[in-house]
Amino acid sequence: MNGSVDALAAAVAKWAAARPDAPAFTALSYPAGECRSHSLTFGGLHSAAGVLAAKISADTDPDDRVAILCDHGLNYVTAFLACLYAARVAVPLFPVQGNRNADRLAAVLDDARPTLSLVDPGSEIRTASGEFETGKILPVSIAPTDTAIPPQPATDCPAYLQYTSGSTKTPAGVEVSHDNLAAALDQLRTGMPVVNHKPVVTWLPFFHDMGLVFALSLPLYTGVHAVTLPPAEFAKRPIRWLRACGDYRAGATASPNFGLAHAISSTTPTERAELDLSELELVLNGAEPIRPEVLTTFTNTFSPYGFRHTAHTAGYGLAEATLPVAFGTPDQPPATAEFDRTALADGRVLRTEPGTGIRLVGCGTPAGQHIRLVDHSGTPVAANEVGEVWVRGPNVCAGYFRKPHETVETFGANSPGEHESWLRTGDLGFLHEGQLYIAGRRTDMIVIAGRNHYPADIESTAADSAPELRPGHVTAFGVDEGTHEALIVIAELDESPGDTTELARRIRAAVATAHDIAPAEVVLVARGQIPKTSSGKLRRGECRIRYRRDELLRVDVVPRV
Repeated sequence: MNGSVDALAAAVAKWAAARPDAPAFTALSYPAGECRSHSLTFGGLHSAAGVLAAKISADTDPDDRVAILCDHGLNYVTAFLACLYAARVAVPLFPVQGNRNADRLAAVLDDARPTLSLVDPGSEIRTASGEFETGKILPVSIAPTDTAIPPQPATDCPAYLQYTSGSTKTPAGVEVSHDNLAAALDQLRTGMPVVNHKPVVTWLPFFHDMGLVFALSLPLYTGVHAVTLPPAEFAKRPIRWLRACGDYRAGATASPNFGLAHAISSTTPTERAELDLSELELVLNGAEPIRPEVLTTFTNTFSPYGFRHTAHTAGYGLAEATLPVAFGTPDQPPATAEFDRTALADGRVLRTEPGTGIRLVGCGTPAGQHIRLVDHSGTPVAANEVGEVWVRGPNVCAGYFRKPHETVETFGANSPGEHESWLRTGDLGFLHEGQLYIAGRRTDMIVIAGRNHYPADIESTAADSAPELRPGHVTAFGVDEGTHEALIVIAELDESPGDTTELARRIRAAVATAHDIAPAEVVLVARGQIPKTSSGKLRRGECRIRYRRDELLRVDVVPRV
């Protein structure tokens, strides 16, 4: 795309010229529980992004990274767009906030090595005192100005680095090009027509791929009004998200499965009384396994307020593909089917009678790219067989930032006798009646509340918190509880711990603090209970089976008096 302006930046400049006073982005806040709104027009956003882009250009070179360390809101939107206007490599992250997520932030910044960091006004000292690799710190300003600076031509450098929610020890920044982003946005606007003419309301965090592409970039690209509220405010009171959808007559929104479940359990009939969800045509659901029971319950709960089951739109994507890989057809109910569990475990797709198997939700059809299902050798599997999902298309990125080995391993997959490169997703899936179904993960990745967690990181945290544990004999995995995936930690004892309740509490607290997720159970077991391979690697899948069968020899030590 060298020589032309980034497609998203060009779109905002176009809307600013055609409709300068039209609302582009509205950020909601809730001081003392009162809803307040702050908005930028397309003209105001174009001006603010251009002015900030000029400052960014003055302090950086074309291949420099620019970290975005702003809070969720208009400053974040302006900062990201300014990086595109300046043709600098954005690194969407989150603010420095004491010890919360400090290790992950430090690891990512150490990997990205930004020359410049964009922050909210007033947070310069707090950011600098964190001793992170931030480079120069520049506050973002969205003050009104008559200045209009056009976007600069894009370079061959990435548009941004999307750091995956993976290992804090080895962060991986996906290099998303300007062309990748443009392709993904075109795929979404084509497959989801409503985003071209109705407002989009979301609470998704902007530093995640789903939030950055669907919630921030897509409405700016299509020129509709975007409305956002902070994820923390959604977590406190999910009714705020639904009210915003009604108040702004949203046609589209998005939420992982856990968000829908939270909206069901944490809203009351009194809170729902004034809702009007009749304009909603699309609720994009992805980022974690989708539970059909949650979709049905959400519809039953909110249909009295105008919600239609056909709005549920299941999708499958990943950062390495910018975002979209497949998604359902709007205005059609989500596809669900029940399959034999044993057959799926053996790699075979076998429909079964209702109530006798596992019910899965179809993730739709390819959104403008090619999908291939392969076996362990890369050979395409036959019909009605489970295989690893491989993807190829214009939205698939080139690789990971400064990680050539990982790039070849993930982005350079080939089938025997072919030279075309495919993206290896690590997910297992199959095709049924034209729909892509995800059956599980080839890796041991744990996905809870829309975030990926590497077991090795959780295991390391648990071991570090408890010297009573046997080194190298801690395992973590997720278990399907029907409506959600729960984290389980199994640990072998190396010595008598005294109060096992206190030890389990200490491990749980350490994991919750470091990873923002609390184990559903910490199981202390005797030596030799955790299975390993002959080379000493943990067999997490086998340990999960033993846990579910209650075959682990648990240690019950009388608490110290």
